[in-house]
Amino acid sequence: MDYDIGSNFTISEGLSALSRTADTYYTAAIDHKGGVKGAYFLSVGTFATSCVATLQHSSDNGVADSFVDEADTTYKNTVSVTLTTAGSGQINVPNPRERYTRVKLVVGGTTVAGVTNMKGPLDVVYPQS
Repeated sequence: MDYDIGSNFTISEGLSALSRTADTYYTAAIDHKGGVKGAYFLSVGTFATSCVATLQHSSDNGVADSFVDEADTTYKNTVSVTLTTAGSGQINVPNPRERYTRVKLVVGGTTVAGVTNMKGPLDVVYPQS
């Protein structure tokens, strides 16, 4: 996890960029404590059919409250992204529905896929003069 002091974003690996077979994968969650915004950046190589990334949310990181798919755009979050060719996509979370979010990535064939999580911007605290 890296913290960029210039932009006040925390950047971390959500899902390692590895060769993956057709299956469902889940990213590491973003903790939106305090209402912090977030985003997920997808990078996917060539695959057989399609690749669908869906935003999920939970109040306790899946401990007692299971992650569920974001149902609609009421909170103005990106609900899902579908890629039909190799490329990239982005899921934005400007208004988290619950404290934790993650991405469910359904890959339709063998590919190299990875996801980068970004959290922020955080509040800037300036030293007193």
